[in-house]
Amino acid sequence: MGGAAGLFAVPESTGDLRVLMESLGRDAIPWILIGGGTNVVFSNGGYSGCVVRLGEEFSRVRREEETLVTAGAAAALPRLVTFAGREGLAGLECLAGIPGSVGGAVRMNAGTREGEIGDVVEQVQIFDGREPQWIPGQEMGFSYRRTILPEDRVILAVRLRLRAETGEAVRSRVAQQMERRRTSQPTGVASAGCWFRNPEGDSAGRLIDAAGMKGVRCGGAQVSPVHANFLVNTGGATAADFLALAGKVKETVHERFGISLEEEVRIIHG
Repeated sequence: MGGAAGLFAVPESTGDLRVLMESLGRDAIPWILIGGGTNVVFSNGGYSGCVVRLGEEFSRVRREEETLVTAGAAAALPRLVTFAGREGLAGLECLAGIPGSVGGAVRMNAGTREGEIGDVVEQVQIFDGREPQWIPGQEMGFSYRRTILPEDRVILAVRLRLRAETGEAVRSRVAQQMERRRTSQPTGVASAGCWFRNPEGDSAGRLIDAAGMKGVRCGGAQVSPVHANFLVNTGGATAADFLALAGKVKETVHERFGISLEEEVRIIHG
């Protein structure tokens, strides 16, 4: 859903990325970087600038030391979780079942109640238009689904400090996490994951459910009957349907409980 991009670029190397950024800057063309796009919603009007997605060169995953793993920003997050389980490295089980890319997960500090990726990030490789540089994970300012990294900084790779365990133990916890997701979240239907951030000390899903919004529709968009914080596409939904439904949810929750829900998904206009 959503409209078209004015330009779409897939740089396959740091050199490509540098040339691209120089060109876009010279012509004053706005740009946005996406990973897997799993937590992003583009409006019906699309995006008039350039949508950038890192290519295969940035998708490598390798073990550097006994417990240190380096993953490119374009690597799929499920692939990284699987790699860690195969290598007998613990610390990423909480991310099992979360789609998207490693870079996107780091930028938004993806996680669950069991933990977040920021818990194990040791260093992040950043590109600011000049030369790539490694910065300590602490400089990312990890907090609940947020970092303080400026939008014009591109994450190229990340180093993760994990813990050595038996592969069997790690894979068992991954399987348990996957089963919890399968039984508590909608499957087989398109969504952008949890739509709203959890208010401090509460759950967005609980509030939406208590407000009687489960199953409510706007066009082809619906509040999931399985998990109220998932807005799902029942078929043919437009971005406008989702934004209208989200607005109705926020209004109803505020009327009932006096709480203003904030989007966790990133909504792009323009």
